[in-house]
Amino acid sequence: MSQSLTRRRFFEGAAALGALAALSGCSPKVSESEDLADTGEAPEIEAINLDEYEVKHSWCYMCGPAKTICSTLCYLNPEGRWVHVEGNPVAGNNWGYGCKSLCAKGNSAMQTLYNPARLEYPMKRVGEKGEGKFERCTWEEALEGIAAKLLENREKYGPWSYAALSPQQCNFISSIGRRFMYVYGSPNYLHSAICQNQITVSRHLSIGKKTDCYPYQLGKTKLLVNWGVNGENADVNNTNDKANPYRRFDAMEQGLEFIDVRPMLDPLAAHASEWVPVRPGTDAALALAFLNVIIEEDLYDHDFCENWCNGFDKLAEHVKQFPPSWAAPITGISEEQIVHVARRIGTEKPMGVMYGNGAGDQANDGNWLSICLNLLVAITGNLDVPGGGGAGKKMPDPLFDTSKIGKIKPLMEKLPVYPEDAENGWAPSVSKLVAPEFPRWFQDPETYTADTTFNYPRSAYNRAFQAILTGEPYELKSMFAHSTNPLSQTRQPKMVAEALKKLDFFFVMDTAWNPSCDYADYVLPACTRYEDSCQIGVRNMPEGTFIGIEQQIAEPLGESRSDWRVYCDLAMAMGFGEDFWNGDFDEALRTQLEPTGFTLEELREKGYIFVERTDGAKPTEPEYQRYAELFADLPNGKVQCYNEIIGGKPNNREDGELGYLPVYVGPPEGIAETPEIAAEYPLIFTDVHAHRLSVHSYFSNLPYLRERNRLPWVKINPATAQQYGIEDGDWMKIESPHGWVKMVAEYFEGISPEVIMGKRGWWQDCEELSEPGYECFDGGSEVNNLYDATIENFDDFHSAMAKQTLVKISKWEG
Repeated sequence: MSQSLTRRRFFEGAAALGALAALSGCSPKVSESEDLADTGEAPEIEAINLDEYEVKHSWCYMCGPAKTICSTLCYLNPEGRWVHVEGNPVAGNNWGYGCKSLCAKGNSAMQTLYNPARLEYPMKRVGEKGEGKFERCTWEEALEGIAAKLLENREKYGPWSYAALSPQQCNFISSIGRRFMYVYGSPNYLHSAICQNQITVSRHLSIGKKTDCYPYQLGKTKLLVNWGVNGENADVNNTNDKANPYRRFDAMEQGLEFIDVRPMLDPLAAHASEWVPVRPGTDAALALAFLNVIIEEDLYDHDFCENWCNGFDKLAEHVKQFPPSWAAPITGISEEQIVHVARRIGTEKPMGVMYGNGAGDQANDGNWLSICLNLLVAITGNLDVPGGGGAGKKMPDPLFDTSKIGKIKPLMEKLPVYPEDAENGWAPSVSKLVAPEFPRWFQDPETYTADTTFNYPRSAYNRAFQAILTGEPYELKSMFAHSTNPLSQTRQPKMVAEALKKLDFFFVMDTAWNPSCDYADYVLPACTRYEDSCQIGVRNMPEGTFIGIEQQIAEPLGESRSDWRVYCDLAMAMGFGEDFWNGDFDEALRTQLEPTGFTLEELREKGYIFVERTDGAKPTEPEYQRYAELFADLPNGKVQCYNEIIGGKPNNREDGELGYLPVYVGPPEGIAETPEIAAEYPLIFTDVHAHRLSVHSYFSNLPYLRERNRLPWVKINPATAQQYGIEDGDWMKIESPHGWVKMVAEYFEGISPEVIMGKRGWWQDCEELSEPGYECFDGGSEVNNLYDATIENFDDFHSAMAKQTLVKISKWEG
């Protein structure tokens, strides 16, 4: 079977139902006894003539509330109802220029607008925290109440007592939300530590900011090591992302082979030349063993290591203690496979490593794991060579000035500089971080600048909640949760709920009620991006340069408001108007557009503008092996095999020092690490980071998605399940040393018999399908109940938390 046909069949199943439903504007009618997955037949749909429909442009909402990844065309029927959506062919989505397809989530976008679970009015708490007793109030009452309390707490406890909770990387929080924090005077942006940012910073520590271990020209790559990347779920429709599965299949037609290092045989892994089902949480041991084999068997690039590696001899001596015989009983991978894969990594060129959220930012030694993966590419001489790590083609310049698009100056200069900041060379107010996500010494003005929306001072989400309970170093007093449910976002929701009860002031803004709202003082209704016009995005392609804004498709539901505009409203109530365009967010958009030559009115009228490239310019080959330039920001201008950036410096808890050389820590509970716990809890539990039918813990209440993802599932090897008398489709009880959940067994032979794997975030019900939501606490289906939340077990550089534990299972008879 050709790779093209394989690719087509792989993705048809993921998006077909949503596409058909979107075309008809109604949910497909399928009887319970005639499921699509069983019959392979599509439901009958009524044909419509889209030429008669009004078309509006928007950026898709379905991979996050403020992203500009996929440009979409939204069709409104003659009654003004949004009934169909497709990719904008000139925006370069999915397969690139000319493609109109969307993923299943994108095809379900209409249902977010018409969702019966939507919040419509501001609400004020009238009962005890956690009771869920609220009454409707006006926006004026809510804004005045929030402003008065924030100003009172700033005066009583200091501006650092305010914090904002981050969901996944979200532009309105990291830009205008951060601007609000800084004007208020707080540095406490509470970042999840479950993020690409953790991986990126570890790369900077090892091979610098100007290169990458990911290959950008996959068509020239001979061997790709896919390590913990869940591309078939996380990157189905994003052509700009390195992990897009289409790019993988295209490269395979040109000779690429890949090795898949993941505990579960997901669809892409079925196409790998080798599958390495590493035990969850033991990836760093495997990476160290690969380094051992490559160095001991003299498979490294001598010239590169001699001239461009800092402390290679020290690394070589250090990894002698991590041979395959040491790693095999830890990782569950045989010595023979470890040696074989290491030899392939060391000899097949060009080679690159693509690693994702399942590895570097969800393990308590994730920083060292990420560093090891970058070193594997570096010492084998695969950095900045055609088809190797980095070395992407250079795109022609944009056809108009895009330099300000999507940028809102955060005004870091508004943050106070305390004596301790000045004395230590830290960024402003870093001394007041409640739980530094990265060590304070790392958060200096050069590392965290005022002109980015990615790098900035922040505290760790989970540790900040624990500080509320312990009072160490101090208690946060005010907190804003924006488009995030902290009872599903981080480890141990029971602990989070106790912290929310103790928190002095908590307010929430979201499109739908989430469980954390029960603990809020005020709940504010957010409109979707389809009900306002507040975000501009651009895309530069070989075919031309695209700029677009979401056009308003419908009036905001009830009294819901735009997230962007509410920050302006709140700033006005606080007396911050001068720093927030005197309450007119459109002025911020006009500032972004000034260099482009387009006006806000013009862009809103058209929705998008595409300027075609007519000069014949095409992507060009870069200069290769520019090592002096690439490593200029590293100590001694070299790759950090012996890491002089972090070595000998305080960790983020300030209770110890960071090392110079990579080490294996391992999970808090593991078969090899804690045999005494494994005696009672013999199986390993972990969860997927992203799923193609939800966005983290959101969108389980959309019928198009929920009908293909109805019950809180856990994948389990049939042989394992049968040992416990559990049949396919049975409810099962899963218990760890930290809590327990109930989930539905889904037989899957492509998973190790010692591992079971679920998905977090089942709190939403789906009214249209009569599907319930499930509790976030013990006895519900929130997998975060199972995980360890001991701060000393978090990564001591970038605060990543283990996403695995040991469990015991039984058939649930409840």
